[in-house]
Amino acid sequence: MNTRAAAGITPFTPLGLALAIAAGPAQAQTETPEAGLDAVVVSGTRTETPVSEIARSITVVDRQAIEEQAAMDRNLSSILANTVPGLAPSTEAVTNFGQTLRGRSFLVLIDGIPQSTPLRDASRDLNTIAPSSIERIEVIRGGTAVYGFGAAGGAVNIITREAADTRFEAKSRVGTRFSTEHFDDSQDYELEQHFSGRQGNWDYVVSGSFVNRGGRFDAEGERIPPDPLGTQGGFADSREYGLLAKTGYDFDGGRQRVEVMVNHLDNEQDSDYTFAQSLEDGRTPALPLSEAPADSRPIADPGTENTTASVSYRHADVLGSSVRAKAYYGDLSVIFPKFPGFKQGEIASEKLGARTTVDTPLPALQQGAKITWGADYLTDETTPERFGGDGRSDTPAMDQSALAGFAELELPVGERALLRGGLRHERISVDTETVAENVNGNTVRGGTLDYDETLFNIGAVFFANDSVDLFASFSQGFSLADLGRVLRDAGSFGAGETLDAEDFESDAEKVDNYEVGVRYYGSRLQASAAVFYSDSDGGATFDDDLRIRKFSEEVWGVEATADYVVSGRWHVGGTASWADGQRRNASGDKTRLDGTRIAPLKLTAYVEHRPREDWRNRLQVMHVGNRDKFDAGSPSDSTGFGLGEVERYTLVSAQSRFSLGPGAMVVSVNNLLNEDYHPAINQAFNIPTAFAKGPGRSVGLAYEIDW
Repeated sequence: MNTRAAAGITPFTPLGLALAIAAGPAQAQTETPEAGLDAVVVSGTRTETPVSEIARSITVVDRQAIEEQAAMDRNLSSILANTVPGLAPSTEAVTNFGQTLRGRSFLVLIDGIPQSTPLRDASRDLNTIAPSSIERIEVIRGGTAVYGFGAAGGAVNIITREAADTRFEAKSRVGTRFSTEHFDDSQDYELEQHFSGRQGNWDYVVSGSFVNRGGRFDAEGERIPPDPLGTQGGFADSREYGLLAKTGYDFDGGRQRVEVMVNHLDNEQDSDYTFAQSLEDGRTPALPLSEAPADSRPIADPGTENTTASVSYRHADVLGSSVRAKAYYGDLSVIFPKFPGFKQGEIASEKLGARTTVDTPLPALQQGAKITWGADYLTDETTPERFGGDGRSDTPAMDQSALAGFAELELPVGERALLRGGLRHERISVDTETVAENVNGNTVRGGTLDYDETLFNIGAVFFANDSVDLFASFSQGFSLADLGRVLRDAGSFGAGETLDAEDFESDAEKVDNYEVGVRYYGSRLQASAAVFYSDSDGGATFDDDLRIRKFSEEVWGVEATADYVVSGRWHVGGTASWADGQRRNASGDKTRLDGTRIAPLKLTAYVEHRPREDWRNRLQVMHVGNRDKFDAGSPSDSTGFGLGEVERYTLVSAQSRFSLGPGAMVVSVNNLLNEDYHPAINQAFNIPTAFAKGPGRSVGLAYEIDW
């Protein structure tokens, strides 16, 4: 039996080699059982492409999986950590600082619109949209320039909710969750409302959510600091509002479409607690603000406010080519918590951009051949602010203008091979203002930094038989790697130097990625395995003073997935991820990359059982292994940032969804066995202000009704 054909995929559709001036790597793969073999993604190639026809590793997390995971933990960092191989374990915080993809930073997009702030990394990329506003998430694992402008480790493309096929559809959800170890002050309250429909040529989606969060408590019932990673931010004692509005109109017999989308998220924290600056019983305790140093109280409430809007146009036939165009706007503000003795900070980023993608068939070259080409444009004005004192910032305001062009050629090779390769050319200009005094007391004169890069990719898929695909690819990525922090930390401490911004023009990162893998499609078993390697110049790591240092780097690892249908009622599966890496200094000495870059072994497993059509149960496990590559002492030493030993831990979660009355009841338990642990990134940080424990057991109750 041809299992790919049975799933709705033509196994040997002529595809091919692709040249991509802007797209860089353009291949993908799906391993999650929810995605299915016939999933069509846009993140690997910027056009609708079946996952079986792409030579890159892509994971697709669909709506059902998002709902299941969000019932246990709404943090997108946790949702993806449980479902995406190669992604580091969750930070258990509002930040994704230290959560890498294959050991490198990744680009986050909403409908292809950049959410990351590469000029000055705010690390809020995974918390700029409510989970209830998401239709699916496509994750390219491994460096890519397909959307450009910074994706050294890969890209996370969040696709917003799509309209129902019916005239009107609505869903209401109300829920609560609480700690079983400290009920008082731990309650969260959640409310979601969703409307969508389609009338004639017009369709719409409106989705809103509200969350009021209480405190967070560990397995011993002790309060976790509201900022569990120091000043990186947390969810405790916060309120969150999310709104998605989207409408589209089809005309010209369905050949043309116009669509407008607006997404807004506002998450603000107002806590009576902060983090202590010394350890207590092997953890960073929460400290009441009334007992904390006088300068611990924030001047402004920490939080994230993000607005993304776009207008899209699609034409199925312009002189034989299909055309997609999008203009977009983004406005992001991140206010960080207050660290005693330092000014409170904010990073604001305002973006304007446009993308065009054109698919042109080339039947004269070969049947099934085509070229995908187009251009990207982006402006990004990033402004770091400081509250308190004289209000002066130690980091310059920066204004980026970027233009890229791309072309990608697909060329069939018989009936059993697909080749795709390409190139992307980027021209980036960054204007910086003068900083009279950075954190080291030096002056950095403003100027213009220019970058001109050409990125290449090539990949192939070979269909060995009806059930086995072999794939291999080479791709390049490019990133400015937090230029603002480089300028903030420029020069020697106390030297009183005067430096020019142009001196740091070479401080960018270009990554070469190599990958070889295999996929198996059986009637009951789906499985995959991949081996990857990447190397780069200008990779960013941190020293003990939290200053960026640039090194040549290598990262390597393996990933595997398996999903098995035991019967119509029982499904099992899991993933495995392991990586390591090293950096090389100017003299050629090699050192292991630290724990903010390389995560320990991560294993996930799940069992799903459906006793009845209206009753679904899930038990899942995530195991994080040991990683001890350094001799940095204990967190109380305040030395060796990122070099902490990570001790293993295992988290078990469960969920049951069943019909009740006119709707459905959802009961979930996170950290079912009440594991007493420190998240991997807290252990890796190895500093007393960020050695918080992870949340203990919590129970969630929610009721949903479709109407």
